[in-house]
Amino acid sequence: MSFVRPTDNDALQTHGLLALLADGMGGHEGGELASKLAVDEITRTYYDSNEPPPVALASAFRNANRVIFRAARANRKLKGMGTTCIAVALCNDRAWWAWIGDSRLYLLRGGQIYRMSEDHTVVQDMMRRGLLTREEAHNHRDRGVLERALGTRETAEFELGSDAIQLALGDRLLLCSDGLHDLVDDDEIARCGTDGPVNQGAERLLDLALELGGHDNITVVLLEANPASSQPKRPLARTREQVIA
Repeated sequence: MSFVRPTDNDALQTHGLLALLADGMGGHEGGELASKLAVDEITRTYYDSNEPPPVALASAFRNANRVIFRAARANRKLKGMGTTCIAVALCNDRAWWAWIGDSRLYLLRGGQIYRMSEDHTVVQDMMRRGLLTREEAHNHRDRGVLERALGTRETAEFELGSDAIQLALGDRLLLCSDGLHDLVDDDEIARCGTDGPVNQGAERLLDLALELGGHDNITVVLLEANPASSQPKRPLARTREQVIA
């Protein structure tokens, strides 16, 4: 997980803040390295780019994929490593996002929850083709099988949000790994994530996932929008993370 607020005023104005969550796969060593490479390379490439945020995000994901793929090929012990990733760039009063795998982005607004990403999993594809209902998918034995991840192939099939989210005062953005959304349904995520201060909401989500089993790594980043935060001295968000090994 990473949350970056550049100290350079020009970078802050043109590229804003960057929130990023990566959930590695390929064994403990491989998964940890893949997620770290994703965070480091996406952050570096994004802020090095002179392109607007959505173009910079796409370039960052492509670069991270190349770096992870080459690292896996260079070391047989790392064969098969990869990582899911969800990244959100918040610039002035807009948010752009890119993702791959099953780490998700939700928009919490006015007591409602909107899922802004679609899982790249075998089960999600079966749902899309009408072969499974949502309930059947949730209980399917292959629900965690990924179709896409950074670093597992030479070319990454990531996605970009079609249009920027126009942020309003009080909007919240939630980035989370499957360790949360596999156990906590969307209605509960909305209830816990919108009630009270941001840091308390993130902690409630983590606690609820743990109470329901906490069988996987759980990572949560909860951001609250304040459009005036485009001014350098006014923070946009607070973040909270917990990982259960």
